[in-house]
This record gives sequence, C-alpha cells and structure tokens, in this order.
Amino acid sequence: MSTQTLERAIGLIRILAAGGTEGCRLVDLQQTSGLTKPTVHRILGTLKQQGMVEQVDDSRRYRLGQELAVLGWSANRTVYDIKELAAEDLAAVAAKTGDTGFLAIRSGTEAVCIDRLAGAYPVKAFTVEVGTRRPLGVGATGVALLAALPPDESEAVLDVVKESLVRYPNAGLRQIREAVQRARQAGYALSDGLMLKGVRGVAVVIRDSAGRPIAGIGIGAINDRLSPSRIPEIVRVLRHHANHIEQRIATAESGTGTGSVRRFRVAAGKSIVHKKSK
Repeated sequence: MSTQTLERAIGLIRILAAGGTEGCRLVDLQQTSGLTKPTVHRILGTLKQQGMVEQVDDSRRYRLGQELAVLGWSANRTVYDIKELAAEDLAAVAAKTGDTGFLAIRSGTEAVCIDRLAGAYPVKAFTVEVGTRRPLGVGATGVALLAALPPDESEAVLDVVKESLVRYPNAGLRQIREAVQRARQAGYALSDGLMLKGVRGVAVVIRDSAGRPIAGIGIGAINDRLSPSRIPEIVRVLRHHANHIEQRIATAESGTGTGSVRRFRVAAGKSIVHKKSK
C-alpha cells in the first residue's frame, strides 16, 4: 500500500468515525473525501476485508468495524484511558454545577467527546453524544483546545477544518476566531450558541506533563443557567478538577502509576508536529 493510499484510508476512517453508528453512504464518503467513487469503493473493500469497516445490510451504509474496537482495546492495555482518569472529576463537576459535564480529547484537528454526565438540574443540554467528533473550535471544549495552541498552529488547524464547518451554521471561521481570542484573554472558553442557539458552554483545557493540550473539560446548559454572574464560579470548579486530572496524568507519566498516558497530536491535512520534550 502506497503512502497516498494509506493517507486516504485513514481519512475515510475518520469520516466514518464522525458518521457514528448510523454510518455513511458511499456518495457521502466520496463527496466529503474528495476522492473518486472507484477509489473510495476500492479502499472500503480492503478495509472491509480487514474487519475495520462493515456495511449495514439494510441501508448499505458503511460504518467502523469491530476490528477497530479490538485494536483500541489492545492499545488500552498498555496506556491509561483518560476517560478513566477523569471519571471522578467529571462526576464532581456535574454534581457541583447541576449541569451536563463533558470530557473531550483532541484527536488531530478534531475534538472527540469521550464522556458525558448529567447534573441534577431538570433541563438538560445534551448538545453532543459520546463518541461524536467535531472540528476544533466547535463547542466549548473545542474552543478551549484550539485556544491552547500557538496562534500559527491554531490557524493551520482552521485551514484544515474550514470546509467541514458548513455542517455548523453558527460556527464560522469568524465566530471561532473571536471565541478563541476571548478564551486566550480570559483563560477559559465560552461557547455562546456556537453549537446550538439558546445553549452556552464553558470549558477549560487539560494538559499533559509537558504542557501539551490533550483534552478539555466543560459544562453545557441553557442560556439562563449560564448567566455572566455565574460563569466565574463555574470556571473555578472546572479549573479545580482540570488541575486534579493533570496531577493524575503527571503521576502516570512519571512512571509511578501503572502505565503511561496516551498523547494526542495533530496529524491531518498538513503535518503539524510538536517537538518532543527532553
């Protein structure tokens, strides 16, 4: 398999990941990837043979296969699961605020929701499902992660994801850049209707021991719940628990835990590389 074919196959896997359990039609994969129909069909055939992609009998849509889950399980035997590391803190955030808590990790130029817990407040803001992938800059955790990058790197990310932003009518390049700028100045991210009108989100970034932004923790609520006067207290709660998660990560990376924490780096479109710390 050539490098170009490998890159195309990985690209299709990422598109399928965004499609969730419903899957994607062949024409959708073709249009989103920009590849020809024969090329997409050929690559999908190979991925199906390897169990990494499956085709739903009724709808004929394609979705990720069981083999990818097996490979992920194998990897998690030797690396920490950030979801597991952050579970107690996410539960505490939801309990203290009463709102819906979210945990997202950075995966290339996307943020992936890996956990979500509802608080006690009766009106819920379920703006994203667990497993959903969104471009960095969409939603509070996506803004927090993008704002934590150096300006030139965040612009490179936006250059990669700009075409996919058409799926998010409230989150254009201008709105995202403004949200990122505010986040850099304030030290926390605020998403005011970027994902869904009438819903606000607040998030802070989680870094590894080298200072790299690898995840974000935040809450989502209806506008009335996230008034300007309440936001400072929400941010205090989020920062407290983000710091606690970072301490757990540092312990794992120091070798005093039972393993090492997986690092998520940008690797999409252009090559955006972090220097390895000594």
